[in-house]
Amino acid sequence: MITVSNNFNFTLSLLLVSVFFQPVSFAQQDRFESGLASKDRGHYATAIRAWLPMAESGNAEAQNNIGYMYEGGLGVPQNYLMAMNWYRQAADSGLAEAQHNMGMLYHHGYGVAENFTEAFRWFEMAADQELAESEYMLGLAYQSGEGTSLDYAEARKLFLSSARKNYTPAQMMYSFMLQAGEGSDSQPFSAYVWGKIAESNGSESAIDITTISTIQLEDDEIIEAEGIIAQCLNISLTDCPE
Repeated sequence: MITVSNNFNFTLSLLLVSVFFQPVSFAQQDRFESGLASKDRGHYATAIRAWLPMAESGNAEAQNNIGYMYEGGLGVPQNYLMAMNWYRQAADSGLAEAQHNMGMLYHHGYGVAENFTEAFRWFEMAADQELAESEYMLGLAYQSGEGTSLDYAEARKLFLSSARKNYTPAQMMYSFMLQAGEGSDSQPFSAYVWGKIAESNGSESAIDITTISTIQLEDDEIIEAEGIIAQCLNISLTDCPE
C-alpha cells in the first residue's frame, strides 16, 4: 500500500509528500515529517501520535498514513476496517495514494470481499492523477481482464506511462508484453531496452525477457539498444522508445 514516505514496493509503499493538498502551517509540516522520521526509526506509536491530530482535523496525507499503520499493525493492532475508514476519508478528499490503497484492499480482499471491479474504480481515480502504482495496477487489470474487459492496447499504454515514471514492475510488464507480442507483433528490440532498464532497477524477472530478446537480435542491434538504454538512464525515460 502507499502511505505518505519515501520507500515503496508493490504492496507496501510510502511516498514522501512535502506539499499538502490543503493549506497547513509550518508547525503541521514539521509535525508530519516528525511522524515520518519516527516511523522510519520504528517508533510507530510516536508516529501515530504525531499524525492522529492532523488526521482528525481532516488532513488527507495524515489520514492516509494512519490507515497505513492500521493496515500493517504498526503501533496499533492490525485492523483492515479501520485502515479502510482512514483511507476512504483521504481518498474522498482526492488523495491519489489513498485512492490507490482503497483499490489494493479491494483487489486483495483485505477487510472486505475481493472485488476487482471496485478495485479498478479506485485505481482509475488514482491513475487519472498519474500515480505510477495505479497505472500499473490498471495495466494488470486490462492485461488479464480482471475487473474490466481485456484490452492489451490499453494495458501497454498504462504500463508505458508507469514505466516512464521509473516504476520497475511496470517496466518489466511492458517489456514482457513487447516480447510476447501481446497487442501487436513481438518487438524484441524495445523489449530488450525496457527489460534492461527494469534489470537496472533490480527486477530479476526481467532477465528472462531480455535473454529471449538477445537471441532474436543481431549484435549491432544490441549495441544500438545499449546506447539507447544509456541515454534513457542518464537523461530521461520520457524519450525511451515505445
